[in-house]
Amino acid sequence: MSNRTLIIVNIIALVGVITVNALANILPINGMNTGQISDLYPSLFTPAGFTFSVWSLIYLSLIVFSVAQFQIKDKSYFKELSLWFILSCISNISWILAWHHLFTAASVIIMLILLYSLTQIFLLLQRNNLNRKEWFLILLPFIFYLTWICVATIANISTLLIALNWTGGFLSPTYWTITMISIAAALGLYIAFRLKEPAFLLVLMWAFFGIYSRWTGGENNAISYTALVSIMGLLIAFGKLLFDKLKIPVN
Repeated sequence: MSNRTLIIVNIIALVGVITVNALANILPINGMNTGQISDLYPSLFTPAGFTFSVWSLIYLSLIVFSVAQFQIKDKSYFKELSLWFILSCISNISWILAWHHLFTAASVIIMLILLYSLTQIFLLLQRNNLNRKEWFLILLPFIFYLTWICVATIANISTLLIALNWTGGFLSPTYWTITMISIAAALGLYIAFRLKEPAFLLVLMWAFFGIYSRWTGGENNAISYTALVSIMGLLIAFGKLLFDKLKIPVN
């Protein structure tokens, strides 16, 4: 498949993702919108509804990528990038269909494939010397996408456990949620510092803000406090990484 053909396929794949996600709520698919299905599995880790507006940012940035890809079509990594991107689009569409037809276990497997494909895109771009323009137009959209899917994967697994009537074992649902927030924050910090990429923390902080907003002032204050502390820690780390990334060495 030529690079010119891949450009067209990438655009078609992205249009397919946006279309299916829109129809999932407009029709809606299987009689329920995406949020209504989420409500069937009341997970304490799921953030407030407004948090999912991040998809607008993700899709807008991917549209920017679909235009900017013309500038990198002759790069050695473009073909591999395109193949992983097409897989991510197929996975995204498949997840919507599985989720709306209540195939919860299948949705987790598909989500893991989506997570893997986005990780491969991220690592591929990290290995190449992108200039500032390419970082902003090509890599940043996938940083936002990957970070949100990391959070979504945890939420999806939590939903599966609820569907299986798993009650948390030796920990209460509240403490399991606190544990998941802590693990997500620790992984985010590890990845951000390991790859020296502060932007990776932005969407993660937004997700935690959604969890904080959902539970603050209620019976799950312990969850909101954990989310707030995590945000503060991530914000400090973001500032440190951003300073290191932008500072100009003195000769």
